[in-house]
Parts: sequence; structure tokens; C-alpha cells
Amino acid sequence: MDNTDSLQAVNAYRSREGLGQPILDSLVAAGKILDALTIEDLAPVDQFHGGGMGATKGLVELAEISRSATVLDVGGGLGGPASTLAGVFGCKVTMIDLSESYVGAAEILTERVGLGDQAERHVGNALELPYDDGAFDVVWTQQAGMNISDKERLYKGFH
Repeated sequence: MDNTDSLQAVNAYRSREGLGQPILDSLVAAGKILDALTIEDLAPVDQFHGGGMGATKGLVELAEISRSATVLDVGGGLGGPASTLAGVFGCKVTMIDLSESYVGAAEILTERVGLGDQAERHVGNALELPYDDGAFDVVWTQQAGMNISDKERLYKGFH
């Protein structure tokens, strides 16, 4: 199986339609008020990586990312790290993920917490980043790199 086949298999697994509404429904069932959601409310569902939101905050602080930074979040999933970078640290974030359904859900969740103008979301391939060199101050990825076998190509694209 080559990289293209692997990416298609991952996308097929993650391509369940309409992920945003079941997430919102589960938040309501947990007692959350949709018109008053915070990024902390979303963290249990949109920060599905080791350490959750605490790990995201710790990594941002460790990397000393400035509040004025423009950040590319590669493999951003449901948008948790992008929302944290934008909402807690004031960064302007562009998130890209291979899964259309995850990006759609991320858009719904990001809009719900009022960060739609500060955290863009796009469907795209981490190995074919559609951005000019120097377009971002920081390239961010949490957990997504483990799903990509061609690490050399991935990190050359980041560079």
C-alpha cells in the first residue's frame, strides 16, 4: 500500500458525514448550553490527542509562540488545538485536515465558540500543502504526523 492508498483508507474511515450535530447533541446531553459554549467545553471532544487541552497549552508555552503569530495547524482534526491557539493565545490559525467531515465539524464547533474569524479550516493533504513559503510563522501538528509514513516529505513541506 503506497501513501496515496494509506491516505484514502484513513479518509474513508474518517469520512462519516454530519459529525458536528452528534457532537453538539452530546454536549447538550452533558448539560452544556450551545449558545454559551467555550473551548473548555469542547476540549473533551475536539482535543483527541495525548494530554488533551493541557498538552496543547503546554506545547504552545514551550514553543514560546507569540500572540501575533500566524499558525498553520496540519492535521487539525476537529479543531481543538486551533481553537486553543486562537482563543487562549490570540494566534491567527489556518487548520488543514484530510477529512472533509472533520473539517466540517471543526467549522461548526469553531463558530459556536466565536472563533470563526480567527481560526480558518480547510480540507487538504499534509503532503501537498497549498501555501506559499513563509506564509506562516509557525507550523503546528499534534498527533497527525504519526499517520503519515512519508515523514521526509511531510517535514520538507513544513519547512
